[in-house]
Order: sequence, then C-alpha cells, then structure tokens
Amino acid sequence: MKTRFTSLTIYNAILLACDIAVVLGAFFLGLWLTGWSDFLWGNNEAIFGLIILSLATISFFQSYHLYNYHFLFSRKEHLKNLAKSFCWSALTLSIIIFIFDSAHLVRDNFSLFLITLSFGALVLLFLSRYFWGHFLNFLLAFALAIVFVGITGLTCVHGLPAFMIDKVVISICFLLAIILLTLNRLFLVHIVFYKWVKQYFRRQVVIVGSDKEATKISQHIVDNNAPFWIAGIVGNPIKHNGRQTITKNKLGEIGNLSNIIKQFNIDDIIITDDIINQQRLVSILDFCTTAGINAWFSPKMLPIIDIKLRRDNFCGLPMILLCSQKKSVLFNRIKHATDILITVPAMILLSPLFLFIALAIKRDSVGPVFYKFKAIGENGKAFQMYKFRSMSADSDNQIHQAFVSKLIKGEISKEEGNEKPLKIVDDPRVTKVGKFLRKYSLDELPQLINVLQGTISLVGPRPCLLYEFEMYQDWYKKRTAVRPGITGLWQITGRSEVAFEEMILLDFYYVYNRSLPLDLNIIFETIFVVLGKKGGY
Repeated sequence: MKTRFTSLTIYNAILLACDIAVVLGAFFLGLWLTGWSDFLWGNNEAIFGLIILSLATISFFQSYHLYNYHFLFSRKEHLKNLAKSFCWSALTLSIIIFIFDSAHLVRDNFSLFLITLSFGALVLLFLSRYFWGHFLNFLLAFALAIVFVGITGLTCVHGLPAFMIDKVVISICFLLAIILLTLNRLFLVHIVFYKWVKQYFRRQVVIVGSDKEATKISQHIVDNNAPFWIAGIVGNPIKHNGRQTITKNKLGEIGNLSNIIKQFNIDDIIITDDIINQQRLVSILDFCTTAGINAWFSPKMLPIIDIKLRRDNFCGLPMILLCSQKKSVLFNRIKHATDILITVPAMILLSPLFLFIALAIKRDSVGPVFYKFKAIGENGKAFQMYKFRSMSADSDNQIHQAFVSKLIKGEISKEEGNEKPLKIVDDPRVTKVGKFLRKYSLDELPQLINVLQGTISLVGPRPCLLYEFEMYQDWYKKRTAVRPGITGLWQITGRSEVAFEEMILLDFYYVYNRSLPLDLNIIFETIFVVLGKKGGY
C-alpha cells in the first residue's frame, strides 16, 4: 500500500511540475509571438509578474479534482473539469485586468465603490445558498486577483509591465496556455497514466454489502476499467435475480473486517449494506479513518445529508467519503484564528443587541442575564459555557434530563411523536422573552465568549451537558474528538427535527471531513435556518 501511495504521489508531483512548466512556456511564447519579449530581457520585475500571472491559469486545477485519483481515469470527466477550470481562470484574469484599468475610477469614486461592493456582497451572500460551489470559486478568483495586484504593486517599483495590462497579449498567452495544457494533459493522463502505468496504481477495494447498490458499483468499476481491484465481498456474495453477478470471493463476515483489511492490504472500502445498524457502521468508519483507509458509502445510508453538503465522487458515482482526518496543529490554529477574525467584529456589531436582550431579560423575570453551566468539550473535557437565560432562575434540569435520557435510549422517535420535533415543546420553565430568544437562537449568542476563550469553535458538533455525556455509549463519545461549535450540521439539517443517532452520524461526518470551506458553508446555511426558524422551539 505504501508503494502505491508513493508512486501515485510521485506521479501527481510530475503532473503538477509539467503543468507549471507548460503554462510558463505558453506565456513566454505568447510574449515572443506578440513582440513583447524584449521587455523581459534583464527586467526581473516583468519576469516575476509574468510568473504570477501565468499561475492563475492553473489555480483552479485542485478545485476541480485535476490531481484526484478518481477522475484521472475518465477522459470525459477529466476534460469537462479541465474546461470548467479554464473558465474560472479566465474570470480571474478578467478581474485582474479590470482592477488595473479601473484603478482611477475607484480612486475618484471611492464612496460609490464601497456602496456597490457592500451591495454585491449581500447579493452574493444570499445567492451562495443556492450556488455554493460557484460562490467559493468566485471568492477564490477575486482573492487571487487581489493577491496578484498587491504583489505586483509591491514588487514593480517602476510601474506595471505593459504586457500585464495589454488585453490582446494576455488573451494570446492564455489561449496558448489552454491549448498546450490540454495537449499536455491528454498525453500525461490519457496515454501515460491510463494506458501505460495505471496498473501500478490500482487500489485494493473491498465491498461491504450484498444489495443492488453493491452490484451497480462493482459493475461500474469493471465496465469503466477504473483503477481499482475488487478484492472481494464482506458479507454475503452479491446476487441479482437469484444469481451471483460478480464473481468475487467472500472474504469473511463484517465482524472480521479489520483483519480482512490487514490481510488483503485494502486501501478503500465501499459500504452498501443499508440495513447495517448504526453502531456497527460507526465502528467500521472509525476503524477505517483511524487506519488511514478511505470509507465510501451511499448517500441513501444517511439521507439527511442533502445538497447542503458537497458529495464526493467515486469514479463518477455520487457517494459520501470519510477519510483519515489527522489534522495538523497548523490547521487547528488557522481554524481558531478564523473563528477570532469572525467573532471579534461580530461581537462589536452585535453589542447593541446584547444590551437590548440583557434589558429585556431583566425586565421579564428575576435573575441573572447569563446562564452558566458545565458542558463537555474537546476530548471529553468539561468547560463553562454561556447562554442568555431563557428560563426562570429557580428552574432545575429534571425535566430536560428525563427527556434526554429517553431520547438517547431510543424511547422517543419521530414515528412515535407523529413527526413532532424531538425537543421539549411548551416547556413551563421558559419565560416569555426566553421563548422568543430560543425561537431565533438568540440565547446562544453569548457562546461567542467561549469562542474567544478557545473552548468552542464557531462550527463543530453540538456541546453536550455532563449528564448527557454520562448516558452516552462509548461510540457516541467519539463525537468529542474535536472542539464543539455554536452551529454545525445538526443545526442546518433541522436541529430538533433530527433524531439523536442521526445527529451523531452528522457529527461523525463533520469530524472526519471538517475543513474551512465546509465551516463557511455551515455558517452561511445557519443564517437561513435561523431566519426560517427551522427546528427552533
């Protein structure tokens, strides 16, 4: 397995190096053909600017999986993603040219520019809910353009090289880059990789399940000659209409999966058994992600994960991927820094609302403004959490504790509740102001203080109370592997309308797939969930 990973890493490094070399060569060739090459002779500023500008051409290759193992084998998918990447690169170059050409307009009409920018940001914020992938690409294109202009302005002491703002020259260079990159990719991917060396990169796959979905995936791998070997089936052999359709050995039972993975050197597992119990599913997923093995399963096994989340792709089939998430200390620091950068201005802007809510609470009932309690944080450590008080000051937790106990034990379900929310409704302990605060989740605003303290994050699994944690089964407790959050997947999929074990699986999805883009997606989606009062009681 290590040999295959090493070989694949080397191949991707070669592919990246060739992409960079080709795009640089295309831009230098374009300058030579247009007669601008004389400007480069002895002009270090111009050369540096050209390099930065040319790299914008391949800046979206990673976003469109152009170094992803699951897309390299398919010529159709590869060329389609290559074309999409070039479209976004063209937008990036257009923004760069616009900034250069309109600098004087911004300078002369700065107030109008700020108003237009603010209005555009609000429009993009609301559109982002429906076009999230495109929204992220637009932000990346805009950010790359700003970085390029900033770097160029700092390094070019004598002004911008003329070829950088010449639309004809840039267009010729960009078109040459598209042509040469496409030819380079056709050769390296569809000839070198697909026809010559793919057999050395094939990954060992085991399928857990025996339903039609397993048959479909197996046949898809065979029909498309995808770079995978199906080592066998765990569970009953795959059958269709009473006949075994995929002639693969039964490697053993699900309970022996860990030994099977080690024995057959498995790289990926595909789970299609939709009747597998959730505890067994989580146990398998936890083992795979800890061992660094990719675990794939059908979206129908977790139907509450919908279009709010980006589904992964297994050789052209939409699937959910859980992979090893051994995030570095650097990632955690970047995540916390991002939390702080969002939280500090948010608290400043919301300070009048904080004051208004505090006055309303004091006027409505006797007691403190804030409700302080112990909650469970990262790795099961307790910390003090803050909320606006929404209940009478003399209330106890007996009602909630009894309800949570039944919910965790499975004694309360959506079926039994006739699709009612899985939460205490019309709680007699809640005050009039508290009911309003809960409806719009305003009672949770003081948790921004916890974010500044570093005990929770803006996005993460929902914090649980001490007595909740004591009722957890061992596999539930794995959701505390990361810092809890103010909002998370549970909140944007319906909050109290989501069953308990579904919430646990959502938390597991986040733990294994957390990233800054996913965090931003959840934060934006939370705004609409709160405004729509979905699941709030």
